[in-house]
Amino acid sequence: MHIADFEVGMLGANGVVGANIIIAAGAAHAIKLKGEDKIVCCIFGDGAINRGPFLEGLNWAKVFGLPIVFVCEDNGFAATTRTDSMSAGGGPGERAKALGLPSQIVDGNDVLGLTQTAQEVFARVRATQQPEFLHAKTYRLTGHTASDPAAYRSAEEVESKQVDDPIARLQDTLRIAGVDDAAIAATEQTALDEMHAVLATSRDTPFPPASNAYTDVQDIGSPQRDAY
Repeated sequence: MHIADFEVGMLGANGVVGANIIIAAGAAHAIKLKGEDKIVCCIFGDGAINRGPFLEGLNWAKVFGLPIVFVCEDNGFAATTRTDSMSAGGGPGERAKALGLPSQIVDGNDVLGLTQTAQEVFARVRATQQPEFLHAKTYRLTGHTASDPAAYRSAEEVESKQVDDPIARLQDTLRIAGVDDAAIAATEQTALDEMHAVLATSRDTPFPPASNAYTDVQDIGSPQRDAY
Protein backbone atom coordinates (compact mmCIF):
# COMPACT_ATOMS: atom_id res chain seq x y z
CA MET A 1 0.00 0.00 0.00
CA HIS A 2 2.57 2.57 1.06
CA ILE A 3 4.90 2.53 -1.92
CA ALA A 4 6.83 5.42 -3.39
CA ASP A 5 9.36 5.96 -6.15
CA PHE A 6 10.74 9.49 -6.30
CA GLU A 7 12.80 8.61 -9.40
CA VAL A 8 9.60 8.49 -11.48
CA GLY A 9 7.86 11.25 -9.55
CA MET A 10 5.67 9.03 -7.38
CA LEU A 11 5.48 10.65 -3.96
CA GLY A 12 3.71 7.68 -2.41
CA ALA A 13 0.60 7.00 -0.37
CA ASN A 14 -0.14 7.64 3.28
CA GLY A 15 -2.54 6.35 5.91
CA VAL A 16 -4.52 9.58 6.39
CA VAL A 17 -7.62 9.89 4.20
CA GLY A 18 -7.33 12.98 2.01
CA ALA A 19 -3.86 13.96 3.22
CA ASN A 20 -2.42 13.26 -0.22
CA ILE A 21 -4.49 16.15 -1.60
CA ILE A 22 -2.57 18.82 0.30
CA ILE A 23 0.72 16.99 -0.24
CA ALA A 24 -0.01 17.06 -3.98
CA ALA A 25 -0.86 20.76 -3.82
CA GLY A 26 2.48 21.36 -2.14
CA ALA A 27 4.28 19.40 -4.84
CA ALA A 28 2.51 21.42 -7.54
CA HIS A 29 3.43 24.66 -5.79
CA ALA A 30 7.08 23.55 -5.74
CA ILE A 31 6.89 22.91 -9.48
CA LYS A 32 5.57 26.42 -10.04
CA LEU A 33 8.22 28.04 -7.85
CA LYS A 34 10.99 26.13 -9.61
CA GLY A 35 9.58 26.82 -13.07
CA GLU A 36 9.63 23.12 -13.96
CA ASP A 37 7.79 21.60 -16.92
CA LYS A 38 5.78 19.14 -14.83
CA ILE A 39 2.27 18.61 -13.57
CA VAL A 40 0.86 16.69 -10.60
CA CYS A 41 -1.86 14.03 -10.70
CA CYS A 42 -3.56 13.46 -7.35
CA ILE A 43 -5.91 10.46 -7.02
CA PHE A 44 -8.20 9.97 -4.03
CA GLY A 45 -11.49 8.28 -3.19
CA ASP A 46 -14.95 9.70 -2.68
CA GLY A 47 -14.55 9.23 1.08
CA ALA A 48 -11.93 11.99 1.05
CA ILE A 49 -14.26 14.72 -0.19
CA ASN A 50 -15.81 15.17 3.25
CA ARG A 51 -12.50 15.87 4.95
CA GLY A 52 -10.81 19.22 5.37
CA PRO A 53 -7.80 18.54 3.10
CA PHE A 54 -10.14 18.35 0.10
CA LEU A 55 -11.24 21.96 0.53
CA GLU A 56 -7.79 23.12 1.58
CA GLY A 57 -5.96 21.45 -1.30
CA LEU A 58 -8.34 22.48 -4.08
CA ASN A 59 -8.62 26.02 -2.74
CA TRP A 60 -4.83 26.41 -2.50
CA ALA A 61 -4.38 25.05 -6.03
CA LYS A 62 -6.89 27.49 -7.48
CA VAL A 63 -5.76 30.54 -5.52
CA PHE A 64 -2.13 30.08 -6.57
CA GLY A 65 -2.80 28.67 -10.05
CA LEU A 66 -1.05 25.32 -9.69
CA PRO A 67 -0.48 22.69 -12.41
CA ILE A 68 -2.43 19.81 -10.87
CA VAL A 69 -5.14 17.36 -11.90
CA PHE A 70 -7.33 16.19 -9.04
CA VAL A 71 -8.94 12.81 -9.73
CA CYS A 72 -11.72 11.50 -7.51
CA GLU A 73 -12.03 7.73 -7.93
CA ASP A 74 -15.66 7.48 -6.85
CA ASN A 75 -16.55 3.86 -6.12
CA GLY A 76 -19.62 4.69 -4.06
CA PHE A 77 -18.27 3.73 -0.66
CA ALA A 78 -16.25 5.51 2.01
CA ALA A 79 -14.75 2.39 3.60
CA THR A 80 -17.96 0.67 4.74
CA THR A 81 -20.40 3.56 4.35
CA ARG A 82 -22.26 4.56 1.21
CA THR A 83 -20.85 7.94 0.24
CA ASP A 84 -24.15 9.38 -0.95
CA SER A 85 -25.63 8.83 2.52
CA MET A 86 -23.11 11.19 4.11
CA SER A 87 -22.33 13.71 1.34
CA ALA A 88 -24.46 16.83 0.91
CA GLY A 89 -24.84 18.67 -2.36
CA GLY A 90 -24.09 17.64 -5.90
CA GLY A 91 -20.95 15.61 -5.23
CA PRO A 92 -17.20 15.95 -5.79
CA GLY A 93 -17.32 17.75 -9.12
CA GLU A 94 -19.82 20.36 -7.97
CA ARG A 95 -17.63 21.15 -4.98
CA ALA A 96 -14.65 21.58 -7.29
CA LYS A 97 -16.65 23.89 -9.55
CA ALA A 98 -17.63 25.98 -6.52
CA LEU A 99 -13.92 26.64 -6.02
CA GLY A 100 -13.48 27.62 -9.66
CA LEU A 101 -11.90 24.42 -11.00
CA PRO A 102 -13.06 23.09 -14.37
CA SER A 103 -14.64 19.72 -13.64
CA GLN A 104 -16.09 16.84 -15.60
CA ILE A 105 -17.57 13.43 -14.88
CA VAL A 106 -16.06 10.45 -16.65
CA ASP A 107 -16.87 6.74 -16.78
CA GLY A 108 -14.17 5.24 -14.60
CA ASN A 109 -14.86 1.77 -16.02
CA ASP A 110 -14.20 2.80 -19.63
CA VAL A 111 -10.44 2.32 -19.95
CA LEU A 112 -10.09 3.84 -23.41
CA GLY A 113 -12.53 6.70 -22.85
CA LEU A 114 -10.97 7.63 -19.54
CA THR A 115 -7.50 7.51 -21.08
CA GLN A 116 -8.51 9.89 -23.86
CA THR A 117 -10.19 12.32 -21.47
CA ALA A 118 -7.21 12.23 -19.11
CA GLN A 119 -4.80 12.96 -21.96
CA GLU A 120 -6.87 15.98 -22.96
CA VAL A 121 -7.04 17.29 -19.39
CA PHE A 122 -3.33 16.73 -18.78
CA ALA A 123 -2.44 18.58 -21.98
CA ARG A 124 -4.67 21.49 -21.01
CA VAL A 125 -3.22 21.72 -17.49
CA ARG A 126 0.29 21.69 -18.94
CA ALA A 127 -0.66 24.53 -21.27
CA THR A 128 -2.61 26.67 -18.80
CA GLN A 129 -0.75 25.78 -15.59
CA GLN A 130 -4.14 25.79 -13.87
CA PRO A 131 -5.81 23.01 -11.81
CA GLU A 132 -8.64 20.84 -13.11
CA PHE A 133 -10.85 18.12 -11.64
CA LEU A 134 -11.91 14.69 -12.90
CA HIS A 135 -14.76 12.78 -11.26
CA ALA A 136 -14.33 9.14 -12.31
CA LYS A 137 -17.40 7.09 -11.39
CA THR A 138 -16.89 3.38 -10.78
CA TYR A 139 -17.94 0.68 -8.28
CA ARG A 140 -15.99 -1.30 -5.73
CA LEU A 141 -16.61 -4.99 -6.45
CA THR A 142 -14.78 -6.23 -3.34
CA GLY A 143 -14.71 -5.21 0.30
CA HIS A 144 -12.72 -2.25 1.55
CA THR A 145 -9.98 -4.62 2.73
CA ALA A 146 -9.26 -8.33 2.34
CA SER A 147 -11.00 -8.94 5.68
CA ASP A 148 -14.11 -6.90 4.81
CA PRO A 149 -17.08 -9.20 3.87
CA ALA A 150 -19.01 -6.14 2.61
CA ALA A 151 -22.17 -7.19 4.46
CA TYR A 152 -23.49 -3.63 4.07
CA ARG A 153 -24.68 -4.42 0.53
CA SER A 154 -26.45 -7.30 -1.16
CA ALA A 155 -24.83 -9.99 -3.29
CA GLU A 156 -27.37 -9.14 -5.99
CA GLU A 157 -26.12 -5.55 -6.11
CA VAL A 158 -22.52 -6.66 -6.58
CA GLU A 159 -23.50 -9.21 -9.23
CA SER A 160 -25.36 -6.56 -11.20
CA LYS A 161 -22.19 -4.45 -11.29
CA GLN A 162 -19.94 -7.27 -12.51
CA VAL A 163 -20.96 -6.62 -16.13
CA ASP A 164 -19.42 -3.15 -15.85
CA ASP A 165 -16.03 -4.43 -14.67
CA PRO A 166 -13.43 -2.32 -16.53
CA ILE A 167 -11.22 -5.30 -17.39
CA ALA A 168 -14.14 -7.30 -18.79
CA ARG A 169 -15.32 -4.29 -20.78
CA LEU A 170 -11.87 -3.74 -22.25
CA GLN A 171 -11.65 -7.41 -23.19
CA ASP A 172 -14.97 -7.11 -25.04
CA THR A 173 -13.69 -4.01 -26.84
CA LEU A 174 -10.55 -5.88 -27.91
CA ARG A 175 -12.61 -8.82 -29.19
CA ILE A 176 -14.74 -6.46 -31.28
CA ALA A 177 -11.51 -5.00 -32.66
CA GLY A 178 -10.43 -8.49 -33.78
CA VAL A 179 -8.14 -9.55 -30.93
CA ASP A 180 -8.61 -13.26 -30.21
CA ASP A 181 -9.10 -14.80 -26.77
CA ALA A 182 -5.66 -16.44 -26.83
CA ALA A 183 -3.93 -13.08 -27.16
CA ILE A 184 -6.09 -11.59 -24.40
CA ALA A 185 -5.33 -14.53 -22.10
CA ALA A 186 -1.61 -14.25 -22.86
CA THR A 187 -1.63 -10.56 -21.96
CA GLU A 188 -3.44 -11.27 -18.71
CA GLN A 189 -0.97 -14.03 -17.84
CA THR A 190 1.97 -11.73 -18.54
CA ALA A 191 0.53 -9.18 -16.10
CA LEU A 192 -0.03 -11.86 -13.45
CA ASP A 193 3.50 -13.20 -13.91
CA GLU A 194 4.92 -9.72 -13.45
CA MET A 195 2.99 -9.19 -10.22
CA HIS A 196 3.94 -12.61 -8.88
CA ALA A 197 7.60 -11.88 -9.64
CA VAL A 198 7.44 -8.58 -7.75
CA LEU A 199 5.76 -10.32 -4.82
CA ALA A 200 8.45 -13.01 -4.76
CA THR A 201 11.19 -10.38 -4.83
CA SER A 202 9.56 -8.55 -1.92
CA ARG A 203 9.29 -11.70 0.15
CA ASP A 204 12.82 -12.87 -0.60
CA THR A 205 14.53 -9.53 -0.02
CA PRO A 206 16.02 -9.30 3.50
CA PHE A 207 14.86 -6.59 5.86
CA PRO A 208 17.11 -3.50 6.00
CA PRO A 209 19.54 -3.23 8.94
CA ALA A 210 18.15 -1.82 12.18
CA SER A 211 20.53 1.15 11.87
CA ASN A 212 18.43 2.41 8.96
CA ALA A 213 15.70 3.27 11.45
CA TYR A 214 17.63 6.49 12.08
CA THR A 215 17.80 7.44 8.41
CA ASP A 216 15.98 10.69 7.58
CA VAL A 217 15.12 11.29 11.24
CA GLN A 218 16.42 14.47 12.82
CA ASP A 219 15.58 17.26 15.19
CA ILE A 220 18.08 20.02 14.34
CA GLY A 221 21.02 19.56 12.01
CA SER A 222 22.41 16.07 11.49
CA PRO A 223 20.61 13.08 13.07
CA GLN A 224 21.57 12.69 16.71
CA ARG A 225 21.05 9.27 18.28
CA ASP A 226 21.05 10.70 21.78
CA ALA A 227 18.11 12.91 20.86
CA TYR A 228 15.73 9.97 20.91
